[in-house]
Amino acid sequence: MVASEKVAAALRGAQETSDQKGRVEAFCKAIDVAVEPGTSTVYEDCAEIIHQVLSPEVSQWVSRDALHHLGSSLVKVEKGVRQKIAEHILELVQPRAANFEEQVTVVREILCDLLEEQKQWNRAAETLAGINLDSHNNRTFDDKYKLEKCLKIATLFLKDERHSKAETFLNRAAFVLGSCKADSTLNLLYKSCYARVLDNKCKFLEAALRYYEISNFTAKEGAGEGSTSASTVLLDGTEVGELQEAALMDAVICSVLASAGPQRSRVLATLYKDERCVKLKGSCYSILQKVYMERILGPHEVREFSELLKPHQKASKADKGSSETTGTVLEHAVIEHNLQSASRLYKNISFHELGRLLGIEATRAEKIAARMIVEGRMGGQIDQVDSFIYFSSNSQEDGGSAEVGAWDQQIRSLCQEVNSILDKMQGKGYNVDAALG
Repeated sequence: MVASEKVAAALRGAQETSDQKGRVEAFCKAIDVAVEPGTSTVYEDCAEIIHQVLSPEVSQWVSRDALHHLGSSLVKVEKGVRQKIAEHILELVQPRAANFEEQVTVVREILCDLLEEQKQWNRAAETLAGINLDSHNNRTFDDKYKLEKCLKIATLFLKDERHSKAETFLNRAAFVLGSCKADSTLNLLYKSCYARVLDNKCKFLEAALRYYEISNFTAKEGAGEGSTSASTVLLDGTEVGELQEAALMDAVICSVLASAGPQRSRVLATLYKDERCVKLKGSCYSILQKVYMERILGPHEVREFSELLKPHQKASKADKGSSETTGTVLEHAVIEHNLQSASRLYKNISFHELGRLLGIEATRAEKIAARMIVEGRMGGQIDQVDSFIYFSSNSQEDGGSAEVGAWDQQIRSLCQEVNSILDKMQGKGYNVDAALG
């Protein structure tokens, strides 16, 4: 690759200089000439400079300073050419990347920003992931820097729907999160990313709690590292205010999709009592209201609600313990909800009638009901001889009565144990009454 005359002359000067400081200055002069506005051979000139800077004849100290100057000078270059130069640097420096960690870091950040502008999320994430964050040779890699980069990589992977890779970097971020508690924006972004990963893994109840926590985030006004306001822009480009609004809606959606049970009922009650939910768009609030009040959902209501769902929330799903797909995530959630609602309306019901009510086969309705009873999410008994289900009001759903009963039983057992110990002490000659008096 042939460089322009001015750059070639500057490079000859670098070769002829034996002094390391003078050689660095000569390379920097060549770089400044190469990136001058209006130059038509920017890439060719920079490529030739990179080849000479990284040649074995040039000392590592000189190469580092020259590459650092080139990295800081790329801002003057047109974006398309800047990307080609950055990619060329990374390609040539790869075999010796451990010796140029600081310089490679700068180039990777530049290339990541360019790829992100082009919405090449996966390439941008992989480029940034190439930074050796575990290095002990680079003084810039403090805990806050590591947290920022891990969260940035995670958000890019999430934009490309690569949730497993995003989770890997969120786990790495968790190790340094504790030392960066003062920075509320980074902590908020971590919670947002983690909620989205839980959501994608269909852990809807946990995701709903995380989303609701984000929606209740209290902005901190004023200056300083940890200050955050509703207009603060996070690393993924979203404003805090927008994130909170979206998180509240996601919390409602995930709570509706979660498996029916006492924990879900508590989350639904919290959301229903939140005045902000009334303002949610579409059918979100009306579905929340009906699910909270345990009303049976009709097909048209389910269709309206499905328009609010993300692709993974519309994915096919198999019944627990079965390998065959039997509907979407939403359909499974609606069947369980309607079955729970039916347990409030009926004292008993036949398998056939229950299947007709839920819109599924009688045998499948029996299996789902049996599973919910076994898991303690619904009270009842199944009579397979007569093909009937008898619902009871002793389930954990009833305002926590079962939980209160269990707590009473534990207290009763504890008191009995204490009395037993006192009786044994009394039998061995201890004056328990005097000691207690």
